[in-house]
Amino acid sequence: MNLRDIYYFQTVAETRHMGQAAELLFITQPALSKAIQRLEESIGGSLFTRTTRRIELTELGILLRERSFELRHLMEETTREVEGYASGYSGNIRLGCAPTMAKFYLPGFISRLLRESPDVTIQLETGISGPIIDALKDRRLDFALTHVTKPIAGFEVTPLIRDEMVVVARPDHPLFDRKPQVSDLANYNWILPSASGTLPWLDALMARHGCAAPKAQVEATSILYLPRLIAGTNLLSLISRRNLTEEESSSIIREVPIPEARLERLFGVVVRKDGFLSPAAQKLLSMMRTESTLDLNLLTETRWEG
Repeated sequence: MNLRDIYYFQTVAETRHMGQAAELLFITQPALSKAIQRLEESIGGSLFTRTTRRIELTELGILLRERSFELRHLMEETTREVEGYASGYSGNIRLGCAPTMAKFYLPGFISRLLRESPDVTIQLETGISGPIIDALKDRRLDFALTHVTKPIAGFEVTPLIRDEMVVVARPDHPLFDRKPQVSDLANYNWILPSASGTLPWLDALMARHGCAAPKAQVEATSILYLPRLIAGTNLLSLISRRNLTEEESSSIIREVPIPEARLERLFGVVVRKDGFLSPAAQKLLSMMRTESTLDLNLLTETRWEG
């Protein structure tokens, strides 16, 4: 099988139209048809069935499509490995990161890495842990700095830093007129992340006090950038205490002092066990592991094997 023919096949499989695929590939339709025919001859079976409007994949075509993407990822990974070792501490790092860590923890490491290895380039993808781990599984990222709770199958997880989530409101919020209780939180709507591991914890907290789950009047992919919205309404939110260390945020929002409504969480690096890390990526990962602010002696395991 010819790798170029496989790439042509993938494009036809995605578009289900020979003419559209040929345009995307910048080749003529007869040349594309010949490539597909050549691939079918090498495999020994038909990859498509043709109808009056479009073409459909045969069972053999469906199988090849699945395997071809695995092959393509393998080729891309191999290319990156060769280029990574050839370039030493230059090259590209694909890093996934939780928004809180991208704002408060990562910049110092990136700055140091770029001072020591000025030719390194970095692709940074921020988001909650679910999509970040999915990107790692799909080999779109080299490693991630994200919220961790337990071992993950196929990955090595190293907890690095503790973080605490607290309930916040504007400084003159009615909750501060008296000593607030968890049940008082049920009287107000919330600004909450659209998807987050903290939501089940918050729901359970309210349920333990006989209250309904918090109502999200505003949902956002990240609360990190919304202190002004919190400050301008009676809405409550749950954010990292690190936000309150910033002069601007601390002047417009404050913690609602309910000890039970504090959530401690861990952030750590997640790496595929079978994944390749370029020398530059290994260097950045080593910096993070070596200079962790977490007292690893307090953990039963310093690395979680999935």
